Amino acid sequence: MHIDFKTLAGIQCCRRYQKDYIARTNTRSESATLECIKFYLDGRIRFEQHCYGEAAGCVFAVWAKGMDSDGTLHWDLPSKGYYDSAVLPSALTFIDENGWLYFDQDRFPWKLSAELASDPSAGYSKWKLWRLRLRHH
Repeated sequence: MHIDFKTLAGIQCCRRYQKDYIARTNTRSESATLECIKFYLDGRIRFEQHCYGEAAGCVFAVWAKGMDSDGTLHWDLPSKGYYDSAVLPSALTFIDENGWLYFDQDRFPWKLSAELASDPSAGYSKWKLWRLRLRHH
C-alpha cells in the first residue's frame, strides 16, 4: 500500500486520529487511556497517549522518523523517560472507505478526530502549518 501524506495530513496540514475504544469495549470506562496519532504534511508523525480522570493529561508522546511507503513506522524512541513501546503501532496496514486507519492488522479503527489548523504543543504554530500548505499544495 502506498502512503500519501497529503491524504493523511489533510487540507489543514495536520490530522489527528484516535483509537476507537468504543468499538472495542462498548464503553470508554474500560480504558483509562486515549491514544492518538497525528500526521503532518511535512511527513512527521506523532503518537500521544493520554490518561483520563483526576490525573488527566499526556502520559507520553513520541515522534516517528517517518513511514515507509508500505506503512512501516520508524519511531524515534527517547533514551530516557517513560514510553510504552507496546502501545505504539508498527505499521499502517489498511485505510478503509471511511478514511479510518488500521494499524498492525488490528480490527479496531483509528478514526479522524480533528483537522488541526495549529498544534503548538508539538511545535506547529498556525503560521508554520500555513507555510506547509503553501509549500505542498
